[in-house]
Amino acid sequence: MRKPTEDGSRNGPGTEWPTPIERLAKSLRREDGVLVLGLMSGTSADGVDGVCCRLSGNGKSLRCKVLGSATHPYSDAISGALQRPEELTAPEVARLSVEIGGVFADVAGAAAATARVRLDDVALIGSHGQTLWHDPRGERGGVRCTLQIGEAAEIAERTGVPVWHDFRTADVAAGGEGAPLVPYADWILFTLPDRWTVCLNLGGIANVTFLPPGADSGDVTAFDTGPGNMVLDALAGRLLGARFDRDGAGAEVGTIDDARLAAALADPYFSLPAPKSTGRERFGHAWTERHFGPLDGLEHAEACGRFATAAALTVESVARALDGAAGPMVPDDARVLVSGGGRRNRALMAGLRRRLAPRHVLPVDEAGLDGDLKEAIAFAVLAYESARGRAVALPGATGARHPALLGKLAFPPTPVGGGSEIDGAGSAG
Repeated sequence: MRKPTEDGSRNGPGTEWPTPIERLAKSLRREDGVLVLGLMSGTSADGVDGVCCRLSGNGKSLRCKVLGSATHPYSDAISGALQRPEELTAPEVARLSVEIGGVFADVAGAAAATARVRLDDVALIGSHGQTLWHDPRGERGGVRCTLQIGEAAEIAERTGVPVWHDFRTADVAAGGEGAPLVPYADWILFTLPDRWTVCLNLGGIANVTFLPPGADSGDVTAFDTGPGNMVLDALAGRLLGARFDRDGAGAEVGTIDDARLAAALADPYFSLPAPKSTGRERFGHAWTERHFGPLDGLEHAEACGRFATAAALTVESVARALDGAAGPMVPDDARVLVSGGGRRNRALMAGLRRRLAPRHVLPVDEAGLDGDLKEAIAFAVLAYESARGRAVALPGATGARHPALLGKLAFPPTPVGGGSEIDGAGSAG
């Protein structure tokens, strides 16, 4: 970048302003920390979580302070469309991507406001986007692929902040599953020097990260165990006309159907070795109807039995994973930190504590992190580290041939010509 002009003016002919990349690079070098917004929407497809963090350091020395957060639900129209992605047309996908980008932008602004920081002072946004299709083994269409929507250019335009996004595709290109990606943040935040930790996220899909004592990044194993809340939520839509079985009230009083449970657990996915990942493509509405139907005209006790059986499916699939079905055996003295909406389901948590005993099962909140925000925090971390040139995909989690530098970058509009000093624009305050 050349100096503005020989006479020192900033508006003369030939002035060259800092490029967007130069401004971002400068903001990421702040010694007092960098403000980064993390945005996340999971396979439950119920809304967007956002968090504003101050980050400093890198790798195992990274430090994260949460300053504020926000959550916006999706409209019924958006949520409903996302439940059946295979039925969407190209125009509908294009429209949804822009609409969801708008929701992400609104959450970014709200998270910054709760943190009492200006968007002008935020260096970077890390956006997971909304997974619409995930077929990393090419089982559905013959080509390894994954698709996250939530237009990043829309977020950048509306917030004025660079957006790091579309994290999964580079890992899939490198032969990986493109998921799970949160294990990098789990490794930084939760590794203990003398005890195993399992990070269990109960979102639409359940996933685990195994952290041996004093683990290096190469020691981390992670994978999707199967449905978390996905089947439960599908049942709630059909049987209750609601988005979920609140607090697991139905599952808590229902009787488990052992035959139905055994048939569901016979799905080949549960016996696959790690690395592996899954989603709505496998365990969506059609799978739920096949294993839990018919669902019309059920009495209350029968409906509660369906919820109880679906909760038992999640519990048993997680338990088998910890018992070595897909990865290493987790020792009995491990702690299991549970995040995601499923930690509020009393039936799930009670079942996990019984089935995983004597391992210590507790909400991740008791380890000092809001369990609703963990994945949004993770994508702030992933964006920050990726923008600084670190490969954050762990081959032990995704199965890629090599660690991949993840993500793409969308810039906001760049001022042209005069105006205020812009060298500091976009830097963390």
